[in-house]
Amino acid sequence: MINRIKKYIIDKKLFLQTDNLLLAISGGADSVFLFFILHRLGYNIQLAHCNFNLRGRESDEDEYFVRNLANKYNVKFYIKSFETKTYAKKKKISIQMAAREIRYKWFNKLLAKHNLDFVITGHHKDDNVETFLINLIRGSGINGLSGIKPINKNVIRPLLEVTKIEILHFLKQKGIKYRNDSSNYEIKYLRNRIRQELIPLLEDINPKVKDKISDEVFLLENIRKIFLSHVDRIRTSLLFQQDDIYKLNISELNKLDNLEVILYEILHPFGFSEIHQIQKSLFSQSGTRFFSNKYQLIIDRDFIIISLLDTPQNDIKILEFDTEINNPLRMRFSLSTNCLVDKSLNVAQLDFEKLTFPLKLRKWKYGDKFVPLGMTNFKKLSDFFIDKKYTILDKKKQWILCSKEDVVWIVGQRIDDRYKIETNTKKVYIAELL
Repeated sequence: MINRIKKYIIDKKLFLQTDNLLLAISGGADSVFLFFILHRLGYNIQLAHCNFNLRGRESDEDEYFVRNLANKYNVKFYIKSFETKTYAKKKKISIQMAAREIRYKWFNKLLAKHNLDFVITGHHKDDNVETFLINLIRGSGINGLSGIKPINKNVIRPLLEVTKIEILHFLKQKGIKYRNDSSNYEIKYLRNRIRQELIPLLEDINPKVKDKISDEVFLLENIRKIFLSHVDRIRTSLLFQQDDIYKLNISELNKLDNLEVILYEILHPFGFSEIHQIQKSLFSQSGTRFFSNKYQLIIDRDFIIISLLDTPQNDIKILEFDTEINNPLRMRFSLSTNCLVDKSLNVAQLDFEKLTFPLKLRKWKYGDKFVPLGMTNFKKLSDFFIDKKYTILDKKKQWILCSKEDVVWIVGQRIDDRYKIETNTKKVYIAELL
C-alpha cells in the first residue's frame, strides 16, 4: 500500500520529497491514514486541524486527538476554532459550504505565513464516486463529471486510487486509532444519503458499480481535456473583452454545432446556468436579460453582452467652483469669456447665466427628455439613443449633466439647445470629459 501511493505521487508528479506539505487532518480514518503514509515515506509534513464547533464535545475530542497525534510523532501542527454556524448565517450559505470556505481560507494563510508549498487532503476513490453522483444530480457539465482532480491549484489529493475499504483495512491491520464523525451518518446531508442509500442500491444492480463509475470518470477526464481544448479555441475566437465588458458575436455563435453545450462552457464560469433559455432568447427580441450572482447577461441585436452587476450610483453634485472630478467620470470644469465654439463631443460649452448650481451628474432614466442642439422641440433620450444606434450596454453606461431637472448635456454626445452659448453670452461654462 505504501509503495503504491508513493508510485502514484511520483507518476502524477504531485509533489517532491523536498516540498513542505500542510496536511488537512480531521482525525478521521482518511486523514489519519494519509498522515501515517506520508510520515512513513519521510515527507516534510505539518498538520492543520479545524474545529468547526458543530458537534459539541465530539468536536473538542477530535481536536484533542489531533494534538496528541502530532505531539506523539513530534510533528508541527496548527489548530483553529471556527464559529461555523455564525459564518454560514452571515454569508447565507449552507453549513458545508461555510466549513469549506473558512478552512481553505485558513489553509492558504498558513501556506503563506509558514512558507509551505501545498495543502494535502485525504480524498479517496469513494469520495470521487460520490462527487460524480452529486454533480450528476445537481448538474455540472463535463468538468464535474470528470471527478475530483489530484491537483487543483495548491491542493493535492494523493489517495484518489485508494478505496475506503482499503484504508480501513490498513488502519485495522496496523492497529492505528482514528476518530469517527457522527455527522457522517446523518442522511440530511446529500453526500451521506448517496453513500448510505444510493450507492448500496446501485451495488444491488451491479456489485462493481464503484469501479465502473471510476472507469467512467477516468474516461470523461480525458474526453474533457480534448473537449475543453476545442472550447478554448472557440472562446478565444468569439469572446472578446473591453474593460469589464465581455461580448459574444451572436451570428458567429449560430454557425456552431452543439451550440447549447458550447454556450454552457463559455457562460458557466460567469455563473449562468439557464443555458437553454439563453439560447432560445438569441432568436427573440433583443433586450432579454439574465442574472447570476455577480454578472448580468444581455441579449442585444448583434451580441451577447456580459457585465458585472451595477453597484448603485449616487448622483454627483457639481458645485459652481469645482474644477475637476475623478469619479465616476474624469471631468474638468472651467469658466471662459471666449465664445469660440468647440465642436468636440467631449466638450460642453454652456451659457453660465442659464445654469443653476449645484449641477447634477447622474445616470439617465426613462422619461428624460431634452432639446438637442440645433432643434426646437423636445426629444426623449430613449429616442435619441435609438437614432444613435445605442446598444443596451451603451444606454446603461450613459451619464447626463443636469441643471435642476433639465438635461443640459448627454455627456460625450449632445448639449441641450436651450443652454447653448449665443452672441449675447457673457460667460461660458465649460465641462470637459477627460
